[in-house]
Amino acid sequence: MERLVFGIQPVFEALRANRSIVKRILIEENSKNPALRQIQSLAEEKGITVQKVSRAVLSRMSKDEHHQGVVGGLTDQLYASWDDLIRNIRTKGKWARVLILDGLEDPQNFGSLIRTAEACGAAGIIIPKDRAVGLTPGALKASAGAFAHLPIVQVTNLANSLEDLKREGFWILGADARGEKSLYTMRWDMDIGVVIGGEGKGIRPRVLSKCDFVVSIPMVGKVSSLNAAIAGAIILFEIFRQHTCLAFAQ
Repeated sequence: MERLVFGIQPVFEALRANRSIVKRILIEENSKNPALRQIQSLAEEKGITVQKVSRAVLSRMSKDEHHQGVVGGLTDQLYASWDDLIRNIRTKGKWARVLILDGLEDPQNFGSLIRTAEACGAAGIIIPKDRAVGLTPGALKASAGAFAHLPIVQVTNLANSLEDLKREGFWILGADARGEKSLYTMRWDMDIGVVIGGEGKGIRPRVLSKCDFVVSIPMVGKVSSLNAAIAGAIILFEIFRQHTCLAFAQ
């Protein structure tokens, strides 16, 4: 089955990506939207086939009425390799950040975390191949095109991949509401892999055992937890803030 991305911003960012991940574009016929004309021009500039089709065809393909008049067919090379991730890590300067998702199931959460990771300069994302959400059309759309700009790697054994990251000099932070250390009392002057667990289940015990730090996010409200996307955003941006401030101070 062809992998699809839909929506103006996700399709546009997929076309802008450094790697060739778009193989064809379908645009709503008779549309006067200038953004769609821009997408068509960029696709034609890159030698990508553009087809004009009815809105009904786009809705049927995307299984969503909110496709904004454009659907992109993607190549099979959407996921990056481990070597791609390591190469990107080595371009990040003094300290790097990698996001690791253990059993996330909601495409909206996944897409939101992709968007957050890209926004705060993460070197990449690691996800398990099994029992977890992948790069579905919903996740791609929720990422607002951020998926096209950072390596997303699927691995068969997440715990082993954490050990591989450690051999690259990373320290592993696990997010858990029961963590004894507060996110805000730690100094993150190091390469950091941030592990976010799945909705409801959290980080699996074997993966948690590989974490060097288990931290919680201090809260004073009556609700005792945050959803995965919000917790991940808070942690990633706190580490980003510290990396930026510490690098500037030195």
